[in-house]
Amino acid sequence: MIPELIKLSDDKMSIVVSYSKNNHLILPSMGLRALSPSAENKKNLENPDFLKYKSVEITKIESVGNYAIRIIFNDGHNTGI
Repeated sequence: MIPELIKLSDDKMSIVVSYSKNNHLILPSMGLRALSPSAENKKNLENPDFLKYKSVEITKIESVGNYAIRIIFNDGHNTGI
């Protein structure tokens, strides 16, 4: 499925991916940050600590190439997703 729209929620705590027929996927910032393969998370990817990132916001979403996005978090993390 190809998304029609990808946008940051108003509270900056999730990304909303919109598809046809009014279907949406909501990706919480806490989960995205906890599951990113950053150096600090690599050893914990099998058992991620979601609560560690419960207050992390997404500050920006950028297009990368023809189909990818870069997510920039307010804790400075911006690679690895």
